Amino acid sequence: MTPDERTLRTHLEGARFQAGVQAGRWRLIELTWPHATFVISAAPRSKSPEGFVLRLDVAGYPHSAPTGSLWDNDAGCSLAPAYRPKGDRAAHVFRTDWGDGVAMYAPWDRIALGSHADWAQKHPHDAWNPTRDISFVLSNVHNILNADDYLGI
Repeated sequence: MTPDERTLRTHLEGARFQAGVQAGRWRLIELTWPHATFVISAAPRSKSPEGFVLRLDVAGYPHSAPTGSLWDNDAGCSLAPAYRPKGDRAAHVFRTDWGDGVAMYAPWDRIALGSHADWAQKHPHDAWNPTRDISFVLSNVHNILNADDYLGI
């Protein structure tokens, strides 16, 4: 087992991740290195799912930020635009007109953070850094999917 996988597995057993599981905010579906797949719960909205699948590439964790986006677990590909969450923040983070929709447009995502050199300084509370753990990303996604501006699909 590589050091990055060992660190992630330790964080998955940790109190912060387990508290989110116990509260029903998220759960791990699968860990097949270097991909971790989670279900993140969403606020109830008409004709919308109770949660969304988030698939992350966690290679280099925690020194490198995870990267990924919403996932269609049955089809084994990124979630189609018609099934992505709507709302101000959700549409911004899970946009499909940037990076082909395979990464979140947020400072906690490896691809987005690497594409915006000033984000770490402009958004220090939201930007990934090696002191963060996987729950930081999951918590941010959970907050978006449970915000007042989340409209469902």
